[in-house]
Amino acid sequence: MASFDFVRDKLTEWNLSDLIQRFEDEEIDEESFLFLKEKDFINLIPKIGPRSRFRKQHKAFLKKQKQPDDDKNIQAATWSSVSIKASKSSSENVTGEMVNQESCQKAIIKPRNHPPKQAETKRSLVKLLGTGSVPTTNTSGMGKTVFDQSEPSTSKIPPLQVNIPSKRKSDEAHANKQTKKRQRVAASRITETFETETKTEVKKIMQRIKSKLDDLPSTKLIDFVRGKIQTLEKDKKEIVGVFGKTGAGKSFLINTILGETTLLPSGNQGACTSVMIQVEANMTDSDSKYIAEIEFMTEEEWKEELWSIFRDRSYKDGNDEDKERDDDDDDDDEKISALYGKDGRGATLEELMDRKHFREIPEFRLSVKKIFLCDTAKQLSKNITCYTRSDTQSDTFKRQYWPLVKCITIKVPNSKDLLEHVVLVDLPGNGDCNKSRDEMWKLFVGNCSAVWIVSDIARATSEKESWEILDSTVSLFGPGGECRSISFICTKTDDIEENQKADARTCILRRNETTKRQVRDKFNKQKEVKKHFSGGKDFLQVFTVSSKEYQKEKHLQQEETEIPKLQEFLRNLNDRRTKTSVYVSGAYGILSLIEGAKSSDMTDSKEEVCQVLEQRLKDEIKSIGQTMDEAYETFEQCLSEGVRQSEESCEKLMNKVIAPRGKKASGYHKVVKSLCKNGGVHKPKGKRRREINLNESLASCMRSLIDEQFKIHFPNEGKGGPIREQIDTFTLDTNSLVGEHPEVSLHLAFLKTEETELKAKLIFDLREKKKKIYSTLTESIKDTMHRCYIRASEHTGKDSLKRMKDDLHQHMKNNNIFQKAKEDMLVCLTNLKDHIMMQLKCKLQESMDLSLKTPNSSFLPDDVTVEYNKMKMYYEKLMGCASTVQITPRLDLHTKTTIFESQSGNGRKRVKVSTSVTMLNPEIVKDLTTHDRKPTYRLQCPKAGLFQCSSTGLVFLMEGKGDVVYKVTQWDRSLLGSMTPAGPLFSIDCPEQSVCKLHLPHCMCDEKDDNVSVAHVTDGNMEIVQPLKTTATHVIVNITHLSLFGLIRDVFSFLPVRSQVLLFLRPQGNRPQKRILNVILLPKNVPLCEVEYQQRGSTFIQTSSNCTLTPRGKYGLCCELVANFSIQPKSGQLDYDYSPNFHPTFQVFLDCMSGAENIRLSLLDRGSNDQRVWECLIPTDFEPPQVSPINPHPGAEAVLKQLSEQAFVDKHMADLIQRVKMVLDVADDLLLEEMIPDELHSRLLMAGTSQEQMRLMSDALQAGGTRVKSAFYKALLNHEPRLVQDLAAASH
Repeated sequence: MASFDFVRDKLTEWNLSDLIQRFEDEEIDEESFLFLKEKDFINLIPKIGPRSRFRKQHKAFLKKQKQPDDDKNIQAATWSSVSIKASKSSSENVTGEMVNQESCQKAIIKPRNHPPKQAETKRSLVKLLGTGSVPTTNTSGMGKTVFDQSEPSTSKIPPLQVNIPSKRKSDEAHANKQTKKRQRVAASRITETFETETKTEVKKIMQRIKSKLDDLPSTKLIDFVRGKIQTLEKDKKEIVGVFGKTGAGKSFLINTILGETTLLPSGNQGACTSVMIQVEANMTDSDSKYIAEIEFMTEEEWKEELWSIFRDRSYKDGNDEDKERDDDDDDDDEKISALYGKDGRGATLEELMDRKHFREIPEFRLSVKKIFLCDTAKQLSKNITCYTRSDTQSDTFKRQYWPLVKCITIKVPNSKDLLEHVVLVDLPGNGDCNKSRDEMWKLFVGNCSAVWIVSDIARATSEKESWEILDSTVSLFGPGGECRSISFICTKTDDIEENQKADARTCILRRNETTKRQVRDKFNKQKEVKKHFSGGKDFLQVFTVSSKEYQKEKHLQQEETEIPKLQEFLRNLNDRRTKTSVYVSGAYGILSLIEGAKSSDMTDSKEEVCQVLEQRLKDEIKSIGQTMDEAYETFEQCLSEGVRQSEESCEKLMNKVIAPRGKKASGYHKVVKSLCKNGGVHKPKGKRRREINLNESLASCMRSLIDEQFKIHFPNEGKGGPIREQIDTFTLDTNSLVGEHPEVSLHLAFLKTEETELKAKLIFDLREKKKKIYSTLTESIKDTMHRCYIRASEHTGKDSLKRMKDDLHQHMKNNNIFQKAKEDMLVCLTNLKDHIMMQLKCKLQESMDLSLKTPNSSFLPDDVTVEYNKMKMYYEKLMGCASTVQITPRLDLHTKTTIFESQSGNGRKRVKVSTSVTMLNPEIVKDLTTHDRKPTYRLQCPKAGLFQCSSTGLVFLMEGKGDVVYKVTQWDRSLLGSMTPAGPLFSIDCPEQSVCKLHLPHCMCDEKDDNVSVAHVTDGNMEIVQPLKTTATHVIVNITHLSLFGLIRDVFSFLPVRSQVLLFLRPQGNRPQKRILNVILLPKNVPLCEVEYQQRGSTFIQTSSNCTLTPRGKYGLCCELVANFSIQPKSGQLDYDYSPNFHPTFQVFLDCMSGAENIRLSLLDRGSNDQRVWECLIPTDFEPPQVSPINPHPGAEAVLKQLSEQAFVDKHMADLIQRVKMVLDVADDLLLEEMIPDELHSRLLMAGTSQEQMRLMSDALQAGGTRVKSAFYKALLNHEPRLVQDLAAASH
């Protein structure tokens, strides 16, 4: 309180007492008052007059504060800290060097959330770099900081005498702790200053290098370097999952830890957080703002949930055996009441979906995020309350939108110290009955690096819910996740009895210690939880905290509240030093490669070094393969025993779920029905919902037998198991070659950083893939039981429960589900081995080829020697490995040019390369195309540049003029092994040999999916080529010689893909009144022209074809608005084989279409309770234009002329955000025309998905007006003509 009095007194003294309330609202105390900056003045004092007077007074006050007397006082405090530390050495003399006294002194009074002054920071940095005394954090301990002194000490500290006054021992101990804390904080501030400034400077250097590369044409080496720079910016954040019962104080706890008392809504009796909230540091350009991003479920998902609520209510009125109302209805009523109020009572589904209910949240209907930017945490909290919390005790109705919210992301300013690389996620204990929210919940839980279980201290061991959360989620964050520690956090330790308040501190601390011991004892009895972890020393931590006492210090000191321990926990997990080291190391490797590539040839040395490294690579890969084979054999034995035991006890495993003891058959009908409708999983809607999973039960016997070995081979904590150990110890030992071959030291330095980076990526891949391996057993059983679940869910009426159970038992016995699950898991283990070995071989071989085998070329950025020397200095200081070797800057006589140099039969030639893509229509080569053969295309490229085929989507980077001849051919399955096609196989030829790069269209939803590779087939042999880069639409690969190219991926992949639904109408024989509509489900990268060629004689119906489907998913077709039709078959799958023949997935037999204006077709996901995944409306009198295989866009121009370009963009912006995939290509065109700034283009490159890119683009289009929108439309028409046609046709 005294610190606030200081501010109040100063404002009164300066005749600015009107500002006192404003400063108190913003919690400006004495410490933060000293560090106010100009931007703070503007926010605090909007009016210019008072702000000018305050600025003048504040400046004079700070100047007075910096007098020598103050410096002496700070110095005395610093020496006192050192003396106390020195007193530990008994009577020994303490000698050493005071490291960076000036920085230490200033750091002592610097608050955590404010950056140091720039001049001060630069002095510290110069001093650090000049002396070599670099502070380094010891990551093995919490908050420990040591100093690396690379130079001998020149000044000695005499023995220091410490005289402590006669005080109580507790006060004395506390004083010592506080002094040590100040010393530790001061030292860590120097470290933080150095690391922050280092990373900032390194980023500036890499930005300059990137700018130089952007001016150069594309070559293999330059593209590689560009990719490496882009990879540097990727950051995988650590997730802390915060679980706990409603009312346990999670929100209040998070607020207190972050020092933001009003950030998350909390403290209202009867209100509770009802959605997932992730809290992270604000790393955006508006880094001083509080930002909330609210992600809604889609309209279809909400409609599906409402339909589910109505369906459940109908059970009591139906003919089924289960007519009882259960507690689930209370949860449903709460959602309806929160969103609709009285309007929800008795309303129909159509009435509840009326758009009038969503007028205040247009983002929900547009499927975009709602974003709040606020100056204060209090303002943000007020804005998001209705999106986060359910309030059951409010007297007046205020519409609450939390039932529609999927997740909220809150970005907090000035929190990089704790959250730069960490995300805190407030999670419900057992997922959600809504499918989309539940999938997101499971994703968060599986990605948790640490789990916090929050419970009121009064019920920490007695309350069941906290322990049930732990028990029900352990398989997700344990073997199925990456959790490395569990923390049990007991809150409200200040809540004590009235008769204990006389000696409150003693009572609180005594109860804290007792509770910690009891929690540890109870945890040790949780065998089902402990069996998944090795249980290291710090795996389970128990904290007893009080947020109120931390803020008020009424009974406890701040340290005793243990909030600082949680802050230190986050600080260690944040690990900014390691992240900085990784970034600087990667940047140093890139500059080493560039500098080395511009040096002299040294062909003999390079060849000799390359041979040594290739042999080492081969030996190391062989060793890893042997370890993986041993793991395979171990799991094969466990799984075989698991299959035997599962087959013997399968009836028991099944009945444990569908016929549990103590449950009446009539009362359990609804659960079994729900199980069958939802793929073997029942998710109750009650507050204490616990998932019932039949697939998990059937896999439990096999799981129990592999759990121990899984913990040994894939542990989350500890050393990491034998596979991780092999990756850690893998090395090419490039350092051993530097002494013998100093002339290639730069190349070897690059290879060392590449090796380190690759090992880190493989460890990440190992962690991600082991999650999939662990879930394979249940996923395989779910897949095998899929047809039976659908069949059983259709039973109704009398004895339907018995018939459902009989179907389930019979299918389980007849389909060998356990043997198949075993085989699927072993396939995953084999794929893991192949992935690790292939990555090591391909990536490192590529790096060796680029650094040691690529002819040295001056065709690189202008001289980077200055940048290299700076980077080397930062790298060595950060890593603590000083070196005196410097490279002398040399004069680069090569001028900057935008030419491409390539070697041909006529010698070296120079050609200009355009960075934009030109769309060309190919011609069909009639001499090579007959009635029985697939069409062969020819694309005539008139010059060097990028050219795209409008029919197949292929993009060719040409070195010069040339004709590219290509066709789709058939895959040879015998060559694929454990891989499967992920795209068509193209046979490509270019007589002029001028193709240097190929862009193959893919259908992945996420371009970051690293399971896709490029297959290069030559003379019956297949070579797997790692992609150079993957964009939102294409996989890019370098070309050395042409033959057969196609995309392949792991055979055991269930990820959804971008797909298309194609419609072809033909008459039934000689009866024109009757027609057959062929419906074909295909991946998006199957060329339409190929399908049209096979469907000759049918009319292609142009409609919106885009959707997202799962390769092994089951789908059904629904036809409405027309009578006299039939559909066969009842269910079908996405044709994901890329076979030469495209057969109809469904056929709709239309006997008579008179009397109906339209036909409505819907595609239903059988595995998701027949959720609609695609639909369209087709006119019955549809007479489409004749579409040739080469020009699939006839008539589009006439339709598009009816809409102005600006109106088109405005009208379809919501669809464009969701459907435009080639955003970066469009952005390139706009940048060349100077329609968008460079800054926006850079932000687009950093955006994670095409939807995020389009949202950024949307803001620029609105700001740019008609001219920019018109340019955007033209670029869109060039790159995505089909999308433009679809949207225009829908408008028409």
